[in-house]
Amino acid sequence: MSKGDLVLSLAGLDALAGQLRSIKERMDDTGQVDRKLGNGELGSSAAFDAMEGFMHGWKDGRREIDTGLENVAKVAQEIVDKMTELDVDLRNALRKHERKVAGGK
Repeated sequence: MSKGDLVLSLAGLDALAGQLRSIKERMDDTGQVDRKLGNGELGSSAAFDAMEGFMHGWKDGRREIDTGLENVAKVAQEIVDKMTELDVDLRNALRKHERKVAGGK
């Protein structure tokens, strides 16, 4: 294949968009980690502080992950939709041209 040839798997992109949305839905189904831990439940104050830090940061990180997953899924689906539309338009234009040429002979 020479440089510049576009190869695109619409089925693959469509599947990717669905998989990304599925990941986001499964993350949403896990709920938020809001339970407050008591001192000593993790054995040491360092573990407790680390868990508190993680739980605080997880909410922000999770929001970023959700947004990223949704954005990539949306772009992948838009590519599939536009390429499918283009393919149909090109097919229709080619058929119209072939009918015109066949009728003109």
